Amino acid sequence: MIHYEIVFDDQADKLRICLPEHLSIIEEFLEVEVRSELSKNLILDRIQRVVSGEEEVSDGTGNLYSSEIRRDYTRIYNSYVEEQLEKGIDTGEDLESIIETKYFAELVTIWMNALNAYRQQRDSTK
Repeated sequence: MIHYEIVFDDQADKLRICLPEHLSIIEEFLEVEVRSELSKNLILDRIQRVVSGEEEVSDGTGNLYSSEIRRDYTRIYNSYVEEQLEKGIDTGEDLESIIETKYFAELVTIWMNALNAYRQQRDSTK
């Protein structure tokens, strides 16, 4: 399992997931692209199709990040940064994070469970 921490960022007024530095793009991907049960289920379905052998690779594009899911590993990358690098422009931002697919699936589920629990707790105190 990957070490993670779920925290509430008072300054940004939102829930955050903190992962090891080499997984910073995964962290950003989860916070930006995995915001609903639908998005979680779509990602987990893509993972299942790859792991079961139905597909060799599953490519997906979100608002800012893209994903390349393979049986053994998943590559999450910033589409904008990749496009700029292809043009010869170095933005200085991280391009990608690579993680074992099984751990990626676990983090998607952990993140969505934490987000749902936070929303439920927040809504019950209103």
